[in-house]
Amino acid sequence: MNDLLRRAVSLSLFWKCVAAVVGILLIQGTFRLLEQTLPRRFGKADARYRVRKFLVFCGYVTILLFIFMLFEDRLGRLSFAIGVAGAGVAVALQDVLASIAGAFSIGFSKLYAAGDRVQIGDTRGDVIDVGLLRTTLMEIGNWVGGDLYSGRIVRIPNSMVLKGSIFNYSQAFGFIWDEIKVLFTTTSDCRLAREILLRVAKEAIGEYLVEAQISWKTVGDYYRSANPALEPTVALVVNAGALEFTVQYVVDYTKRSAMKNQLFTKIVEEVASSNGRLQWASSGVTVINQAATPGAIEAHPSSSIHSAVRT
Repeated sequence: MNDLLRRAVSLSLFWKCVAAVVGILLIQGTFRLLEQTLPRRFGKADARYRVRKFLVFCGYVTILLFIFMLFEDRLGRLSFAIGVAGAGVAVALQDVLASIAGAFSIGFSKLYAAGDRVQIGDTRGDVIDVGLLRTTLMEIGNWVGGDLYSGRIVRIPNSMVLKGSIFNYSQAFGFIWDEIKVLFTTTSDCRLAREILLRVAKEAIGEYLVEAQISWKTVGDYYRSANPALEPTVALVVNAGALEFTVQYVVDYTKRSAMKNQLFTKIVEEVASSNGRLQWASSGVTVINQAATPGAIEAHPSSSIHSAVRT
């Protein structure tokens, strides 16, 4: 091996360039083969991903060491030319260099990692890969409602993390605050409505509450933050002639849609069994036929589900 390296170092510049190309192809092919075979020996998806990323990193390092050893005797004489060429390359490839700098920022600052749910710019999704130049997301939302995958894979330049805000749904806390709005008519029993909504919310998030409290203590160990109320709350406003209740609660960031479905299903059952003490309200149109001016139609917002017609 040492004799082979000595012969490679003693070659002319032309043959060194040829040797560099051949060597890079051989190294890349070897590590590409390892990436396809070695991770299969690991059962967990997370372990396979980490092994694959480690092999990619080792491949880059091996190529750099090979080039350095091959041109070691000429680095001193080529330093000025390398500096000039490096300046030109830096200008021409500034976006690429910014993405590489972004990759280091992601790694050292722990902005996110594979498996996190993030929003970068206007794109929201789960991180499935963090490369040297791009972050790959499985997109959530867009034309799909709720927190379902759209099926599209989005590749975002790492330079974006240096230019804008990064929203991480899953880092540290792992829970988010969400809310639903429930409308009842003004003739409904306000106290009964509040009691039912609060009870339904507490029953639904009971499994999350203890875990969320423990998780928030972990957040307090790393950040200076207040202690928010993690228990469900119910707030009331009168909006357009209806009682508008807002139920706020914490939920696992992956189960927002499922939680809303669970809450509304239970609320509908409770309203149905309230013996008429609770009545649904919605925005409607009241059509008024005035006898004094036949044909005149006036539209007003209504708080009931159906429209009222007067003659």
